[in-house]
Amino acid sequence: MYYTEKPLSEVIEVLRKRGYTEDLNLLEEGITYKEDNEAVELSDLVIDKIYRFTGFNDLDDEAILYAIHNKSDGVKGVFVNGYGTYSDPKANEIIDAISINDDGQDWTK
Repeated sequence: MYYTEKPLSEVIEVLRKRGYTEDLNLLEEGITYKEDNEAVELSDLVIDKIYRFTGFNDLDDEAILYAIHNKSDGVKGVFVNGYGTYSDPKANEIIDAISINDDGQDWTK
């Protein structure tokens, strides 16, 4: 996980330039980026990067951004969850079911 003081929008823009163009949305039992809201198999998803935003000026700004790709179709996207008391327990449960494969490089630097 990378801690950053950069704005969330700036880090999302960096990820967009790296091909993470889809917005992943939380479903009752999974995540989707498909127009028909069909859930994506969690076993096909891989978390490539995790960025934590600390909300120095406002605790409401605390968030975690996940850069995720789908092994089966190559789609890349981003998923944002709150942090601490603002996190979504269902989102945490789903994220915990996705494997992580971080190359150790902070793409925002």
